[in-house]
Amino acid sequence: MREYLSIVSAALTSHHPRCHFEDVTRADIYGFCVPFARISCVSLKKLNFQSRFDSAIRWLWSALSQCCAPRCVPKIIRAMIDDAGVPSEYLEWHGHNDFHKGFVNATTAWLYGCAAANGTLLGFGERTGNPPIEGLIIEYISLMGHNNGIDTTMITESGTT
Repeated sequence: MREYLSIVSAALTSHHPRCHFEDVTRADIYGFCVPFARISCVSLKKLNFQSRFDSAIRWLWSALSQCCAPRCVPKIIRAMIDDAGVPSEYLEWHGHNDFHKGFVNATTAWLYGCAAANGTLLGFGERTGNPPIEGLIIEYISLMGHNNGIDTTMITESGTT
């Protein structure tokens, strides 16, 4: 952890790195991930980063499924927010469709406090793909209760409904 944190500290002085917790369902959530995130957030506060867009670190996860705690999507998101102190607006979900749960895991991440979800056009991507952006857009609108200025007609081939 010390090695990783020294790299993060050095990068924060002149760059805007992204911090990826890859395949976090196989990681030691409370023995490594939460302490690492907590210390990194302290570093951000010392450098006066104020918002997600100002942030030098955005947290991304790849998770396999909504399995049992502590490896389930809700528990991972809440552990970062409640136990590590990572602001919700810094959290970004990056999930693959390994077990056909890429879309539902992204939606679950939103519901439990993650501010963003990664997706790809038609769900194409590395390995088994990512949630399809067009599906995420419709899901976002249904969760928010309004379209927030999103023009869904652009999803269709002709651009009209």
